[in-house]
Amino acid sequence: MGLLLNIAIVVITIYYILSKKRVYIRRVPGLDAIEEAVGRAAEMGKPVVCSFGIGTFNYWTMAGLAILSHVARLSARAGTRIIVPTGGSTASMIVRPVAEEIVRTAFLMEGKSEYFNPDDLPFMSDQQYAYTGGYIGILQRARPAAVIMTGSHASEAMNIAETSNAIGAITITSGSYISNVAALACASDYILIGEEAPAASAYLSDDPALRSSIRCQDIFKWISIALLVLGLITYNAGSDFFIRLLSS
Repeated sequence: MGLLLNIAIVVITIYYILSKKRVYIRRVPGLDAIEEAVGRAAEMGKPVVCSFGIGTFNYWTMAGLAILSHVARLSARAGTRIIVPTGGSTASMIVRPVAEEIVRTAFLMEGKSEYFNPDDLPFMSDQQYAYTGGYIGILQRARPAAVIMTGSHASEAMNIAETSNAIGAITITSGSYISNVAALACASDYILIGEEAPAASAYLSDDPALRSSIRCQDIFKWISIALLVLGLITYNAGSDFFIRLLSS
C-alpha cells in the first residue's frame, strides 16, 4: 500500500513538472516580509542579521539554509551587509562551511562577489548560551534593520527575539519548537509556524519540482486522513479490513 502511494506521488510530481503548471501555494506573510525587511535595511544603510539555527543537518536547518540563501541574494542585490551568526552547538559546526558557501554563491550569482566577507559569518561558540550572548552582542553593536532567525533554535530564541525587538529591527522568526511559538509570536513582527519554514525553498522558488513536492505532500496528507477516518469507521463497525490493508 505504501509503495503504491509513493509511486502515485512520483507520478503526480512528474506530471506537474512536465505540464509546467504553476502549483498554487497560499501566501505566507513571514516569507513575503523578507524582501521588505531587506529593502528597509538598504534604505536605512543598516545590515541584515540572518541565522539558520544551532542544530546539525535536519529538517529545520535545511529550511534555515534555504531562507539564508534567499536573504543573501536579496542583500547582495541591494548592496546591504548581511551578518550570519553561527555556532550554538558542536553539531552546528559541520553546517557552518555550507552556510558560508551559500552566502558566497549568492553574492557571486548577483555579480557582487567582491563584497562577500567571510568575517560576516562569525563563529560565536559551540555552547548554546555563549552563542546567545555573542548573537545579542552583534545586535546591540551593529543595530541591524532586520533580524531573520530561522532554523532549529531552542530556548535562546526568545532572548534573541526580545533584543531584536528592543533595538527596533524588523524581526522574522520561525517556531521550530512548539513551546517557543507563543513567546516568539509576542516578540516578532512575523513568525513562521509549522511547515511554513520547511516549505520556504519551494515557496521562494519557481522550480516546478520543488513546488510540486508541496502539492504531493498535501495529497499524501489528505489520503492518510481519509484512510484513518475510514479505518476508524470500519473498525467500529466490526471490520478490520483497513487495519490489515495498512499493515500489509
